[in-house]
Amino acid sequence: MKDLRNPHASSAFLNLIGFISRQELKYIDEVQQISLEDALSSQEVEVAYICSESTSHEDYIRQFLNAGKHVLVEYPMTLSRAAAQDLWELAEQKGDVCSVF
Repeated sequence: MKDLRNPHASSAFLNLIGFISRQELKYIDEVQQISLEDALSSQEVEVAYICSESTSHEDYIRQFLNAGKHVLVEYPMTLSRAAAQDLWELAEQKGDVCSVF
């Protein structure tokens, strides 16, 4: 969280809105925990950074893309090639970015 809160000067326009966790954590490094529903519906949230268990990636990616959010997701994107292809097509259809790193 600390690295996301203190971006490089070239990305000073970035603002970390909050984080989602299955655990009740409230805050991490002064960043507030928010619900999945709040993240999906918030106009402030433009990009979701997904770093959960690989088995949950597909569902989270689909939810955020359907909510009109860009998605950054840790490798592997999904557990199947077909699911990944479906999500790439959904991102393209929605005009959103879906990037794996």
